[in-house]
This record gives sequence, C-alpha cells and structure tokens, in this order.
Amino acid sequence: MSDQSLGFDDELEMDIDRDESGEFDEPLEDDDVDFAQYDDRRGSIEQHEVGDELVLTRVSRDQPQSRYEALRFDRSLKLLRFAPKVTRLGSLEDQFEKITELQIESPLWDPDRHSAEHGQYDLMYVRGLPKGFASMYEYGLSIKRDYADFVRGIENRTNCTVVRFVTDGAEGPSQNGSTFRVSLKRFADYRSAVDRSRQRGQTAVRRVVDADSHNAIAELFGLEEVQPKYARNPVIRALTEEVLTGHVTDAADRSILADEITAAAPALAQEAPERLVRLRDDIELVSLAALIERFENDLEGPHSRDEDRWQRFFQANQFALQLIFSAPIIVEYQHATVQAGDINGRGARITDFLCANSVTRTILIVEIKTPGASLMGSAPYRGRGTDAAVYPPHAELSGPISQVQSQMAAVPQNLAFRLGSDVNLDVWNEARGAVITGRIAALNQQQRDSFLRYRSGLSTVTVLGYDEVLDRLKALYSALNSPRTTEPESTARSAQA
Repeated sequence: MSDQSLGFDDELEMDIDRDESGEFDEPLEDDDVDFAQYDDRRGSIEQHEVGDELVLTRVSRDQPQSRYEALRFDRSLKLLRFAPKVTRLGSLEDQFEKITELQIESPLWDPDRHSAEHGQYDLMYVRGLPKGFASMYEYGLSIKRDYADFVRGIENRTNCTVVRFVTDGAEGPSQNGSTFRVSLKRFADYRSAVDRSRQRGQTAVRRVVDADSHNAIAELFGLEEVQPKYARNPVIRALTEEVLTGHVTDAADRSILADEITAAAPALAQEAPERLVRLRDDIELVSLAALIERFENDLEGPHSRDEDRWQRFFQANQFALQLIFSAPIIVEYQHATVQAGDINGRGARITDFLCANSVTRTILIVEIKTPGASLMGSAPYRGRGTDAAVYPPHAELSGPISQVQSQMAAVPQNLAFRLGSDVNLDVWNEARGAVITGRIAALNQQQRDSFLRYRSGLSTVTVLGYDEVLDRLKALYSALNSPRTTEPESTARSAQA
C-alpha cells in the first residue's frame, strides 16, 4: 500500500485557523528553498541524533531560550513521533488531555529533507505528514481541528496516552494499555467523511441563503417568495431543514404536523386553494422520492429475497401496480383463494393480489416474487460459448408464470362461485396476470435476449423485473417534478394524468 493511498502528500491541506492553530490552506511554493537552511522569520529548526532517532527542535528567534522538541523520527522503526500542540492566546498548549504523543508509521519519510519553508508565509513546516495533520512548527504539530475528535474518541474510551497511526496490522490497545494502534486508512476515511459532511452543510446553508436573498427583495420586484430547494440527498435535506427551521423534526413531530395539516386542509382549500394544491404536490413528490430510495436500497442485501416484505410494499403502494398495467388498478383482495382445495386443503390456488380495473371491473391477478429470484438458467440450452447462446427460463420464473396462468384459468367458474352475490367484478371476460420478479440487469446479453423473447411470447401474463418497476417509478417522479408550464392548472393536470 502506497503512502499516497494513505493520504501522505507534500502539498498538505492547510487552512488558516482563526485561533492561530497554524493550519494554512495556501499551496506550498518551496521549489527554490535551500533545504540546508532550516530557519524562517520566526525561528529555526535545529537537528541532532539520539541513537537511531533524528530529533528536531524548534527555537524562537525572539526568545532563543524558548525551545521545544517538535519531532522525532526513529530510523529503525520508520516512525514519526511528536507531542500534539496547538497555539492558544499566543502560547503552545497540549492539544489533548490524556494523549501526550502521536506516532505515525512513515516508511517513505525522508529524514534528509524533513522540512521546508512555506513560500507565502515564510514559516517552516514538516514535509510529508499525512493529510489532516497540522505541520507548521511555529504553531505546533497536531491533528487539524476539524479532525481532532477522531483522537478524542480514542482518548475518551481508553487509558492510552499514545496513539500510533499504522500502515497495516492489528488495531486496538497495546498489551500494556499505553498505546492505541489505529490505521491510517481508517483516519483517511474519517477525514473524507468529515469533509463530505461539511460540504453538504455548506450546500444546505447556501440553499437557505439563496432563498433568503430572493425573498428579501421579492416585494420590490413583484416576485413570489420561494422556499429553499430541498435536495434528494437525505443528509442535505435534513441539514437544510435544520438551517431553515432551527430543528429537524422527529417522527412524533411529523405525526403532529400531519394531523395539523389534515385539520387545516378544508379552511386552506377555501382561503388559498392554489397553496393547498402545491402543498399536496410537494408532499407527493417527497413521498415518492422516499419510496424510490427505499425501493432501490432494498434491491440488494438481506431484503432482496424477502417475499413477504415485497408483498407488503405493493400492498402499501398500490399505485405501483398501476404502472405495470398502465390502467386504474385497485386491489380488491390480498391472498385471495381463487379456487378452493380438497377437504384437506390441498390444491387451493391463492393469489398474492386479486386486482380489478376500476373502470371495466375486469380481473387482474398479480404474483409477487423477489428481486433476488433468478430469471434465466445459468447454463445455455444451445450454443454454449457463442454469441447465439439460448438460455431456458429458470424455474423461479417459469414456476410463478404457470402459477398465475393456473389462477387465471380458475377465475371464470371457481372464483365466480366463491364471490357469490358480488357482482362488482366481471369474472367472465378474460382475466390477465402479472409476475414481478428478479432483475433484468443481472442477466448477461445472451440471457437477456432469451428472456425478452420468452416474455414477448406470453400473451396474457405481464412479466416485469424489479429494476423495470424502479425505472417506471423514477420516470413518474421525473414527470411530476418537471417545471410547471403556463397552461391552466386543470389542463396541465389532465395532460399529466
């Protein structure tokens, strides 16, 4: 594993900290530095050897007697060692309460080129510290303030006084409990996560400020006030809400809010019907976005083969079934017995969803399997090893299709008898069926071609992969989220429907 992959970089990330922590953000300009001279406008770096260790000492120009050991490098262990210090009110102080030393395994660190002078600030810094470390001698070597909680977390949970950042090997406390080993990769991942969260926070603040700027002058130009634009990313959405409202609502708060909106809806419909329409549209969009995110996340992992979970999903979101048939579908019965079994219950035909077209009242039978189900066999039936390979349907596909066809065949007589006096369903016209199962994206090209040919030959049963359902949900979201036109609202809604 290279030093660069662990976050070592001579062009260190430095930012000027307002409490004089010595963290700079300007790029280094040290090409013309004479590395034999280790002094700057505020002091100098003295070096000497102690056994196998190179010792670097910072000496103040104004107070030569004021000196402190800044850094040690153990040549045999390839180990950098320093006491973490920060500048507070012009004085160097310990950065942590219990952690007195930080160590960094640095196999490629060059003791002959250990320091350089920052081209803009004329101050010496340590070359080659990992990103996330403050490296200016004048202000103390330390963990940058943005990432110091990483070490504080270790400090608060152990009695260790030394934290060693390692390139590989085991992590955790040493046998005597004095040193805690933690990987440089773990620290680099944490630093990236912190940077990402800060960027999201800045994005959220910018969205709210943009709305505030617009609203501040909206009245002057006859403009409507706007609300901050919420991102799809759940973290940015929560941060935007925090910036806008001062708090992020929890589940109980949202429940109360929903009750209040329901109670106020009749009055709002009279006083400002257009606001109620926009509110309903916004709620539908947010709900659909959350639905899509949950659907997408559950395609992988432990839920990919949980059939009960997916049946509950479609029961709770019946509009998704409408996307399959492009028709106004309602669920009449769940787990309906379309044909009774014998006296022992054997041979009963039970469908996951017995649906009806709300206009024609014709029967629709839907069988729900899982995203993890196989669609095509793994071995070709003909043409092995060629581009013309032909694959047979997997039993996890052909079985449910046969099951649906069997249920459809039972509808005209058996279901009619079981419904008795229920004349709201037209069971005598041809029933249709659907199977939602597997993922087409999991197929190779030859399997995909075989699947499409097989599916196109099914005249009365629609087969959809879960990834196709996801794409249709996303297309619906995109259509609903498109910019409003200048058409009258009723016309636009009719076209959208």
